[in-house]
Amino acid sequence: MTHSEYRRLLKEDVSGAQRAVFDEYFNYVYVIVYNRLQGCGRREDVDECVSDVFVDAFSSYDPDMLITGDIKGFLGMVADRRATDYYRRLSRSPVPVSIDDENAEQLPASDDVQTNTENSEIRRILLELVDSLGEPDATIIIQKYFYKRSSKEISKIVPLAPVSIRLRSIKALKKLKKMLTDRNITV
Repeated sequence: MTHSEYRRLLKEDVSGAQRAVFDEYFNYVYVIVYNRLQGCGRREDVDECVSDVFVDAFSSYDPDMLITGDIKGFLGMVADRRATDYYRRLSRSPVPVSIDDENAEQLPASDDVQTNTENSEIRRILLELVDSLGEPDATIIIQKYFYKRSSKEISKIVPLAPVSIRLRSIKALKKLKKMLTDRNITV
């Protein structure tokens, strides 16, 4: 959805415009937040942050700004900033650990940190590549492989028959695999 389309919808029906943005970009925002908070937050934290992203976006959006293009960049920026705030807040929360507790988590070894960093970078690249597939392929791949939804469930989100969703996911997966191979990434 472009900024001009959103502004037009806002004039007609504010809640309808917000619902349209939410429906179209929920998965995109969720993936950004999930990737930022994984490892430091619970599912409830991710859900709360996603809700806050949309509240922030709707409350800070100025329809009088002369912005053109896709609204996706604006939502991505808001999601990244809000998720970073949550990450900082959640990371500062002290976790009590007893020295005598045999099951207490140990600090990660430096090779664990390096592996985690590499995996985080691969996830970031993977999400960029999935996004570059375009719609509805990006949504299908995210729903199928991130949320483990069936083709029938996805057909309720994407207006395609389950058989079409399966075919599109196969083709999109081949494209994605080729793009990853071109970047010398194996998953």
